[in-house]
Amino acid sequence: MKPIDISSNIYMDQGEFEHASEAWMQNNKDAMQADMRWIFLGIFVFLVATGVLIYSEIRFVLLQRDLDGLIIARKAVTSELEERLQAVSKVRPYMSLGSLGAMIVALWIGLFALCHMATEMLATMHYAFTGCYEMAFMVSFVVAAIWSLLVVGCIWVCTRPWAGTLCIGIAILGKLSIDSGSAAAVVMWALLSAGGAWMFFAYGSYFLVDGPAKPKGEKAPLLH
Repeated sequence: MKPIDISSNIYMDQGEFEHASEAWMQNNKDAMQADMRWIFLGIFVFLVATGVLIYSEIRFVLLQRDLDGLIIARKAVTSELEERLQAVSKVRPYMSLGSLGAMIVALWIGLFALCHMATEMLATMHYAFTGCYEMAFMVSFVVAAIWSLLVVGCIWVCTRPWAGTLCIGIAILGKLSIDSGSAAAVVMWALLSAGGAWMFFAYGSYFLVDGPAKPKGEKAPLLH
């Protein structure tokens, strides 16, 4: 069989390819249905994880907005609000990072099933499809990170405009790096994004006001 990978072009008449694909699906209905079940499971887990991330971040944003309102009004922070912020802050990392992990697993489930289907189908056409599982494994991390950054950025952009815009911008650049098809572009995006985010959250408060105005001499938090 002719070895090919994810970047290879298959030179075959379209009618011949469609006929071979239909023949495989007719002869392997059980295997195809099993793969489709895994794909739908992956989609379901991904959607649930996205919902958990949205809930976790919106819950914290609403409390943060209450705190910002008190700061703007120059009012004392109530003990009830402090307790709620502390309680939510404790579980937020587990919920948000846990949802990111669940997205990665969901993408593994769906993409591995697609790789299995493609590998088996191409084998009947005398092609040895290699590298799909490895690519799916690595791409899942990047796609989950991009999607999570986009969701978090959209949630925070009205409360912390600079931080929210940064998350959205990194997500867009990540999408462009994947579309380029270059592994080097994705690695460069990951390194520059990590460095840029660290610089922003470490030193951005000295130059940017991303939240309610504070008394002179105090820095406004960029993102809790």
